[in-house]
Amino acid sequence: MIIYKKNVNYLLIDGTSYLYRAYYAFLKFKNNFNKPCGAIYGMLNMLRSMLLKYPYSNIVVIFDSPQKTFRNELFIPYKKNRPKMPNDLKEQILPIHHIIKHIGIPIISIPHVEADDIIGTLATKLYKKKYFILISTNDKDLAQLVNIHIHVLIGTSNIVLDESKVKKKYGIIPKLIPDLLGLMGDNSDNIPGVPTVGKKTALILLKTFGSLENIYNNIEKIPKCLIKKAKTIYNNLHTYKKLAFLSQKLATIKTDINVNITTKKIKMLPPCTTEISNFFLHYKFYNWNKLLKQGLWLKNCK
Repeated sequence: MIIYKKNVNYLLIDGTSYLYRAYYAFLKFKNNFNKPCGAIYGMLNMLRSMLLKYPYSNIVVIFDSPQKTFRNELFIPYKKNRPKMPNDLKEQILPIHHIIKHIGIPIISIPHVEADDIIGTLATKLYKKKYFILISTNDKDLAQLVNIHIHVLIGTSNIVLDESKVKKKYGIIPKLIPDLLGLMGDNSDNIPGVPTVGKKTALILLKTFGSLENIYNNIEKIPKCLIKKAKTIYNNLHTYKKLAFLSQKLATIKTDINVNITTKKIKMLPPCTTEISNFFLHYKFYNWNKLLKQGLWLKNCK
């Protein structure tokens, strides 16, 4: 079942994934003071698109914390392959938070907690109250949260993943995505997985045995499986068992972080048009300011 726009109670936006995309998409944008503002422009462009597409939804933007998380303690190389945030992007974060709040959209960022874990916890709390949730992200990991009440919107596209579409896209049901990544690893997050086990082999093993745990419960059957290099796979699974389960844990989004997030705290507020107008003028967003004055930029904003 696809959640239709009118039925989306909450739209949870993975702000961090959009932040980087906006930065690189509008790298040359600068304001009157020759300061970079491409990430600001890109984020606002995305948010306006969401406000127009989902006028009946309560929107929340979630950002990563800059501090280390429990995953860095579990596995020091976690995400170490990623370059540091560019300084000219860092400079745009506070203005982005400032304008989002004046638009009336709640922001959540918790020290030492990844955005994925905040989204996982918040989405789980909301769906248990029978709300329908749409998660907007460019991160494939969040597909593991998909169920009858939670769907994932890929970027700013109209592609929405429900349970059947996740299975079609990844070859497994949503809850097995951490098991898949536990076996094959994830280069984007520097999650190691088991050496020589690629996606094709991992999918065969999961379809045969049902889960990572059950693969290890039946590991002696693997040499008889009809997969290439079955003996090598068997040996590596034996050798790297701890690494497989560590990788699975790193890839698993938490849905129970200890944080008091109530529906009242994530309720959208009326926009402050004076502050928004001043912001637009400061960053040379003149066309947007014209639309704002005409009541068109925020026409669907609550």
